[in-house]
Amino acid sequence: MAAVVFRLGLLAAGMGAVEIGLGDALVRGSLVGWALVVLVGLPLIVAGSAGFMVPLLGGPNQKGTTDA
Repeated sequence: MAAVVFRLGLLAAGMGAVEIGLGDALVRGSLVGWALVVLVGLPLIVAGSAGFMVPLLGGPNQKGTTDA
């Protein structure tokens, strides 16, 4: 359960950073806004999303079987 909460926290932090930075980046052309979006927000979103997608796309995970 803690892993799910951690992944959701990463996603929420990333989306928050993108939302905060994108406003200044698009309206004022702020380099700090673009840096916040590209260097902080997007990596956090990718990290949080990968945490959910890897187990889903990784295939079945059964104990006691071999790849004979």
